Amino acid sequence: MANSYRQILAVPGSASFVMAGFVGRLPISMVSLGIVLLVVARTGSYALAGFMSAAYALAAAFLGPFGARFIDRHGQHRIVPVLAISQIVFLLAFVAASSLGLPVVLQFLLLVLSGGTSPNVGSLVRARWAYALRGDISVRTAFALEAIVDEIVFIAGPPLVTVVALQISEPAALALCAVLIAIGTIWLALLRSSQPHPTGKLPIGSAGRVLSAGMAAVVATMALMGAIFGCFEVTTVAYAQEADAADLTGWLLALYATGSLLSGVVVGAVQFSRPTAVQLPVFATALAVVALPLPFVPNTGVLALTIFIAGMAVSPVLISCATLVEELVPTARLTEAMTLTISGIAVGLALGSTLSGFLVDTAGAKHGYWVMTLSSLLAAALTWLVRGPLIRATFRAGSSERPV
Repeated sequence: MANSYRQILAVPGSASFVMAGFVGRLPISMVSLGIVLLVVARTGSYALAGFMSAAYALAAAFLGPFGARFIDRHGQHRIVPVLAISQIVFLLAFVAASSLGLPVVLQFLLLVLSGGTSPNVGSLVRARWAYALRGDISVRTAFALEAIVDEIVFIAGPPLVTVVALQISEPAALALCAVLIAIGTIWLALLRSSQPHPTGKLPIGSAGRVLSAGMAAVVATMALMGAIFGCFEVTTVAYAQEADAADLTGWLLALYATGSLLSGVVVGAVQFSRPTAVQLPVFATALAVVALPLPFVPNTGVLALTIFIAGMAVSPVLISCATLVEELVPTARLTEAMTLTISGIAVGLALGSTLSGFLVDTAGAKHGYWVMTLSSLLAAALTWLVRGPLIRATFRAGSSERPV
């Protein structure tokens, strides 16, 4: 199993961009939670906290693909630092506005600007892998490694931001996020030898190769995954506080990511004989099954066990979706395509966090998990529905010449 990962990390430059990507991605698991903790501390409202977190996520979702298109055209080293610096400035401005008690509308606008200028580091790193391993079957292992890095991020980030928020202050937690964004993105931008070649201005009509029916199905699946993540974060924070166990919040979130990490290690090392489009609905069904008990958990001990098991079903779905994107889209458009899937997650996360925040405020903490359970069931149904079209779409993409 370990040999599969050693082989891809032997690719020149890969270890460096994986490490830079880890640092740059760590704030992804921290910013949304940091926003929730800061807003709840200032207002006491989970609904408002979910709404503000959603503003950040939706801005990243709708504006992120435009930044990704510029990155594909002009290169990571030119565009990423500009986006990252803008994100940091607006994020720190939000922290200042919240701390000073300035109008909520202003705080909302600052979060929109911060989210809208955020470069998606995961997409940048995956584009580098696809460029380095063009046409190689080991690209699935590389994407699995990135899924593992994502889970490490979600294991380390929530406890870190929670500890800083509780032991120092909520503004300090978001300031730490800004520092990590700066280090990771600038480091990645400096690694020019491993970045994909800029494509320049793309021909008219090329966007259709990204926004295909197959990609739409993948993006929709990722949106439902985002709803799961948004619900899980907001509801778990509320559940822990309602149970007078706020100090366990970060660890409960990390347990979910730990389960996903363990399954990701296994899935990435195995070479499956069946097409990715066949695997996805099976993995999504498992995701739905393990989410069923969540609205009924009686205490934090049972919750910890349940979310660990639920987390084990996450990585296989994410890895399959990332692999499908690589199979469906030309390498020259991969950063944009990957960012579209992340945008799907962000839209779902915004809706999931908002809906679950409303349920928490009106019905109690554990009822927020209904959003997670229903989203999992919808994801399973969708992937079975599009199974045939996805198989045909990946076959056509594999049979045609894919420009790089």
